[in-house]
Amino acid sequence: MGLAGINDVGVNYDEIFFAPKFPVTHYTELRYLTGYEVTKAMVDVRYILTDEGMRYDVYSPAKKIQAHILLPKGRNCKKLLLNGNETAFSSETIGSSEYVNVSCMINKKASFEVLF
Repeated sequence: MGLAGINDVGVNYDEIFFAPKFPVTHYTELRYLTGYEVTKAMVDVRYILTDEGMRYDVYSPAKKIQAHILLPKGRNCKKLLLNGNETAFSSETIGSSEYVNVSCMINKKASFEVLF
């Protein structure tokens, strides 16, 4: 699955398991693009990390995304905004890593804003 954590669990990215690991890098902004050349199904991810939180903007043909988002070391999620709306989420600890889990239906764009 790699650093970007994009797994096509449907057909042509109509359903995505999204488990990015960008916080393990030293970057505060990243962009990642992947897709299928023949069908032109593309996924474009933009990541921004600040002291207050982090945001992933995911542009794709997905109708459903199941997200398992790694948090930076020593951070916890106080609030999750999905496309600007406060959204219920679950927290998970695996080893010494903290994650935010959420499943959502979308229409071309999902903006996950994790507030610390």
